[in-house]
Amino acid sequence: MASKIKYRIYPNPLPDEKGQTTYQVRHEPDGTMDTKAFLNHLERHNSFDSTAMMSALIVLKNEIVEQLKDNHRFRIDGLGTFQLKVGLKALTDEEGNTVKQSFSNPEAISARNVEVKGISFIPDKSIVDKLKKGVSTVNEAGRGVVGRSKQYERQEVINILNAYLAEHHFITRTTFRQLLGLTSYAAQKWLDQLTSEEFPKYVMQKEGNAFVYRRFGEH
Repeated sequence: MASKIKYRIYPNPLPDEKGQTTYQVRHEPDGTMDTKAFLNHLERHNSFDSTAMMSALIVLKNEIVEQLKDNHRFRIDGLGTFQLKVGLKALTDEEGNTVKQSFSNPEAISARNVEVKGISFIPDKSIVDKLKKGVSTVNEAGRGVVGRSKQYERQEVINILNAYLAEHHFITRTTFRQLLGLTSYAAQKWLDQLTSEEFPKYVMQKEGNAFVYRRFGEH
């Protein structure tokens, strides 16, 4: 029996060149399997010793970090390639606002202006091809139904965001949107609210051509 890949339909935030509203489809995930759930899954199905798997994951994580520090890409056949991302450091002015560095002369850029920004992951074509096999798609909301953002209480959003940032240095708007199942408009509205409060818990910073969000005081 084919697996059912769930999706929903959402309007694009901006009209097309003719002024018409167009629509996109996005995956509708059923939650997240974190490390603890993954190890419990292995235990239940007796497919692999969870202690050995945890040790392997720790070794893998440390090896990825070491190889990236040595300026190597890290490729796992059949899975994908990890690559380091660097960019200009984000600066903070006297009022605590994030200031984007800008240079008109490349000779003015030195090592002190550059920092590690994150890690990019490029999936192996074979795993994408495997994912496409034996699946069908189904509209979670029903044919023709346009999705709307799920409604959250503020503390729910903070709890989800903090859980993600406990394992990652930052979050992008796209990841935030997908994590909470929001439209682009609703995701940006939440992020704007959380970064503009009187005592904000989060701060927006520019990384390359994109904005990322971190817990306030973390770099």
